[in-house]
Amino acid sequence: MKYFSDSERGALPRTNNEIPYNVWYGLTAYIQQLIDTGYFGDEFPDICPDGQGCCGTDERIFSSHLKAEIPRIEYPFITEKKVSDDWMSKRVPFTPDYLEVLDLVQFCYANVSKPTLRQFHSFFGHHHITSFDRSAGQAEFLDKVDTMFSRNGVAYRLNADGQITRILNPSLGSVIGQVSKTLDQELDDLIEKANTKICNTDVQVRYEALKQLWDAFERIKTVFNPSQSKKQSMTQLLDVCASDKEFRDQLESEAKALTDIGNTFFIRHSEVTQVKLNDSDHIEYLFHRLASFICLLAKKLG
Repeated sequence: MKYFSDSERGALPRTNNEIPYNVWYGLTAYIQQLIDTGYFGDEFPDICPDGQGCCGTDERIFSSHLKAEIPRIEYPFITEKKVSDDWMSKRVPFTPDYLEVLDLVQFCYANVSKPTLRQFHSFFGHHHITSFDRSAGQAEFLDKVDTMFSRNGVAYRLNADGQITRILNPSLGSVIGQVSKTLDQELDDLIEKANTKICNTDVQVRYEALKQLWDAFERIKTVFNPSQSKKQSMTQLLDVCASDKEFRDQLESEAKALTDIGNTFFIRHSEVTQVKLNDSDHIEYLFHRLASFICLLAKKLG
């Protein structure tokens, strides 16, 4: 279903790299509903004591498998945690790490099936299940999760193959697509690897993408004229990029600023004095900024 506000205002841009609390709260409620209605009974069957087959989901088996595959997700699901100070204790909203939440989504998608109910067993108060439809159950689950994610601007998408992909910021994707092939294969390989890793759901892998793009930046400084020093080669490449002095000066300043960023932050070096980036949005910003600059250099390199 498309909500009216989406038609009026347009959908939220899916740029949120974290899982908001309301998404976690809603997701756990939805999964619990599926457990209660037997959607996981195909893989984790609760067997009728009268021997009349499956009658739902065995939560103990579900919990055991979940704990074995995603150790940091507790079941029953935790949406609040107790904190205390010198004066009082209270419960505050709790959301697990986004990677654990995404793993939970994949776990449920792999095991969900839509049940077909048989007669009601009045003595035990449950229905018996005659069959399960894996495709129908997965389709329902995928649609529900995508609605939750899209309505909250979450930058991940569950695909029909069970894999989760990251939705790139449109401006970031447009820059990545414009970085052209150069005459240097090593440089092309570094750029390609960085472009692939920046799409990963794991922030640490995106951090690796940033480091590889900075390696590409250092290499592109030398490929224009390998017989010259790095500084001389880069100077000549910038001369090719801009003939008017004003814009040429801007490019010179940007090249120096990007070099300083690579040396200051935990990107090109690993000394204890380097500043480590922890915010995914900061990583994307720097990647976008450097990718735009490399895009211009690569176009002029030939």
